[in-house]
Amino acid sequence: MRRALEKKISSLLKKRQSKEAIYRTLGSDSNREELTHLLNSLPREDRRKKALPLTLLLVVLLAMLTLKQFLFLYLHSHSLVAMLLGAVGPVVHLYVIHTLLRAHRLAYQALPILAVLALFRPENRISPDMYMYICLAVLAGALHLFLFPKGEQMAITTH
Repeated sequence: MRRALEKKISSLLKKRQSKEAIYRTLGSDSNREELTHLLNSLPREDRRKKALPLTLLLVVLLAMLTLKQFLFLYLHSHSLVAMLLGAVGPVVHLYVIHTLLRAHRLAYQALPILAVLALFRPENRISPDMYMYICLAVLAGALHLFLFPKGEQMAITTH
């Protein structure tokens, strides 16, 4: 149900309908909270198109870091347990890449936090990686502010 509603919202946003009009069209007593959450999680189409090059830059940077981590795991893991534990970070990266490509708010909120947390690990503080993580944090934070301005967030209404 949620995925179908999200597809409807995305298609209406691509037709450049306002979030308020979508809320009035699709809103019912049973789905008001979910609809409001989804509308707040997806950016307006004009903003998404403007931010697409920077979002793709985020995806490329994160994909490079993920590939590096998978290669490091493959070359240096001596046991299955170490490989599974080491794969947690890259798998989270893959999920963030997926949500970035779908332009969900969660990715733009989580990526700055994950990038800063990654800098606490000594192996991420080498020259190119450190700058890539800093770039990810700053760029994702700026895109979050651009794509989801606080004044445009819809309040959950309960009747």
